[in-house]
Order: sequence, then structure tokens, then C-alpha cells
Amino acid sequence: MAGAALLLAAALGTGCAAPPLAPAGVVAGPGAGFSAAIERSLPYTVGVYRSGDPSAPASRSSADAELLTDVSLGAGIVIDAGGLIATAAHVVAGSDPVVVRLPDERVLPATRLGVDADTDLALLKVDARWDAPPPLGHSMSLRPGDWVIAIGEPYGLERSVMAGIVGGANRHFADDDAVLFIQTSITVNPGNSGGPLVDARGAIVGMNLRAVVSPLGMAGLGLALPIELVQQIAAELQSGTAARRPRLGALFEDVLPPEALTAGLARASGAMVRLVRPEGAAMRVGLRVGDIVVGMNGRPVGGGAELARLLLEWHAAEPLRLIVFRDGGYRELRSP
Repeated sequence: MAGAALLLAAALGTGCAAPPLAPAGVVAGPGAGFSAAIERSLPYTVGVYRSGDPSAPASRSSADAELLTDVSLGAGIVIDAGGLIATAAHVVAGSDPVVVRLPDERVLPATRLGVDADTDLALLKVDARWDAPPPLGHSMSLRPGDWVIAIGEPYGLERSVMAGIVGGANRHFADDDAVLFIQTSITVNPGNSGGPLVDARGAIVGMNLRAVVSPLGMAGLGLALPIELVQQIAAELQSGTAARRPRLGALFEDVLPPEALTAGLARASGAMVRLVRPEGAAMRVGLRVGDIVVGMNGRPVGGGAELARLLLEWHAAEPLRLIVFRDGGYRELRSP
């Protein structure tokens, strides 16, 4: 889906100074609002545009708010005070110039440092500095029901914020291979992708990426990459090691309760293998469709999200060892 954008309104002079942080014990809520949390993260949210005409980054009709088709609009997250910006890869796909609008309204060209297709994440660099490091939080501390805020430019509407709750902190889908998401009740519209997901204290806990849409075309929930995953992939892209990350070569997801019962498991736990690609690590160790992965390299696997997280931490130099449930029993699969 089209990207997101988040244009900030704080920062003076040549720098983008962050406003004072809210007191540690203060938590925004529906009564007090989220303005303090938003002010904390706004200086680290930028608008991202890819267009053959950078002088006209966005245009819309007042009637339907539709973006021009020759402009890709999104948002980005400043992940380093030296000008590193993470955004959604589909926002900056192609060879057109990428333009970033800073919180103080300055418009700068951005350099693509790398793209990771698996996670749909791109790393950009601009010639600008921030006075303080960004308020990056911890997605692992999120609980279902916690308040979160998305900042972006849905359909080109500048500086838009939307609040919702966490539906689940660890979500994985078979088609996404080794990627996991934060599920929220926030609808991710065109113009939101790449922007920050912020907790009630103003810490950036994720990057809004996509929406899950029903067969009737209705957006049901939003998905965001955890900020720890954003930082990990960004570091790999900066060092040039992302392309060398090993791939399992299999699609998997949570075990459904009927599948657990049929397989003879007492609990619906583990990751069910749906597809094994030829000539991949999964095929080399003997993984089969229908296997239920319950452990990897000495660590338990309770579901698809846990296996995805372990695969993202896996390095090429490490052997692969899987514990699977197959034909009513457990067996170990090892890389040759």
C-alpha cells in the first residue's frame, strides 16, 4: 500500500531539537489526551516522497483526498540523530528521487542505503542532525489493550494522528516468512506506511506498515514492525549484511486447535510448516510440510511469531537444529 508520512511541527534553526520529555510517571489517557506523547515523537517523524517531480510532493482533491498517481507518499522514522531514517520499502521502491521533509519544513534529498524485501523496510540517509537521540522504546513491553498512536499523512492529510489499542504484540502470517508484527486497532491508510507507532508515553515502539483487509475490502486492523526488528534490519542494511542473512526456505504459521488435536498434541503450540521451498535450508535439514516446529537451536518455539523471531536472530555461521513433532513423536533435524 502507498506509504505514510508524518510531518512534524517542532524544531528550530538548522537542528531538529526534541521538546522536553514528559515526566516518567505521566501516562496519557483518553481523558488527558495524547498530546504530550505525540510531541515527544513528532521531531523524529518525517515525510517521505518518491516522485519524478520533487517540487510537488503531494496533491489531493478536497472532495476525495486522492493522491496523484505519480507521487508515492509515506512517512519515516529517524532512528539515529545523525540522519538515518527507516521507512517502508514500498514507499521508496523504484529509481525515482526520494525527498524527505523534516519537522522544521526543510526539504532534503535522501540517499537509499539499502532495502530489505523480506521485511519491507528501507534505510535512508539525509544530511541533517538532531540534537538528541530518538525516543525508541521496547515493543516487548506492549500488552493487549495498551494504548498506541500512529502518526502519518493518510491520503495526504498532514500531521494526522490516530489512536487505538494493541490487539497482539506478536503476530505472524504464513506468507510473511520470518517477519512478525504488532497488531493494532488502527487502520493503516495510504500515507501511513513507514511512520511511527508510539506508546502512551511517547516512545516509538514500531513502524506502521500495512492493514489487514477483509474480502469485502474493509480494513480491519493494522500491522506494525516492532522497533527492535526495525533497528536490527537497519543495522544490517547499514553494514551490508542483510543480504547474507540465512533464509529458512519454508512458510509456517501458528498451529490451529483442530490441527493440534489431529496431530495428537495436548496444546495448540508450535509452528506448523505449510510450504518447503526447494534448495533451501528447510529442505536440507529434512523439514516437511505438516511438521510442527517446537524448538530451534536449543530454544522453544511456542508459535509462528517465536520461530520468526529466532530466524531473524539466526546467523549464517550457526548450524540449524530444529525439534519437530511428526507422526506422533518428536525428532531432531540438523543441518549437514
